[in-house]
Amino acid sequence: MIKNLSIKTGIAILCFGSFSMSKAQCNPLSEFSENFDTLSCCNMGVVPSCWNSILTAGGGNQIISSTSPASSPSNVYQTGYNKVSIVIMPPLTNINAGTHHFKFKARVNSGPGLLDFGYITDINDASTFVVLQSITIINGTYDNTSERVLDVPTTVPATARLAIRNPGTTWAGHYWDDAVWESKSALSTNDLKLKHFKIHPNPFADIITISESNEIQSLKITDVSGRLIKTIEKPSSKINLNYLKSGAYFITIQQKDGKLQTYKTIKE
Repeated sequence: MIKNLSIKTGIAILCFGSFSMSKAQCNPLSEFSENFDTLSCCNMGVVPSCWNSILTAGGGNQIISSTSPASSPSNVYQTGYNKVSIVIMPPLTNINAGTHHFKFKARVNSGPGLLDFGYITDINDASTFVVLQSITIINGTYDNTSERVLDVPTTVPATARLAIRNPGTTWAGHYWDDAVWESKSALSTNDLKLKHFKIHPNPFADIITISESNEIQSLKITDVSGRLIKTIEKPSSKINLNYLKSGAYFITIQQKDGKLQTYKTIKE
């Protein structure tokens, strides 16, 4: 059951070339569960109480949308090619304790899309955002592949705030919903089905080896802009990628039960 923590408040301020929705001082939380359902479409930068939003100069787009949410009637919508927006979560008492993880559901209206999960050290300065994991999103609906569970390293500053950024590298419209910060002991049965695949070497020259390939239904290779390069059905444990140019790529693995995991790799 997703509980909603939000009330619609906020003061718009202009700072450092970005438009920021600023919230009153809030006490840090140890857990939260937010489905955005007390908020409504469609003003820019609207987020729940104790959250923040940064819309960078040039038209970063972030609204509350009523279009096909995971839990009705609302979800977050971020879009804009070369237009960055950041949604910042409430302050936490245990952001770097290693005891909790972040969980949310995401989809795109025209994929693939790319969102960055990370943290920000100054909620009024988009340049202080640090990426923890880039997430390639290919599902167009909230299905059994839409939920992502993300760990936060203990090296994150205690005063930082978790955040999701649309880096503006794709044309996709990104929707996300049912955001939860919870104890890792709260793992559901479905979460426990996630396997931890190993891709090595990384960086690689031509060939990568993937552990437990017999558990993989398919994998997709995308570049850092989110452009799909290749889909491989029922891959073997060794995959020849000599046709790729040097650079960074994302490999999204779909397990046979539909779960998705994305890994960053580098071609030498």
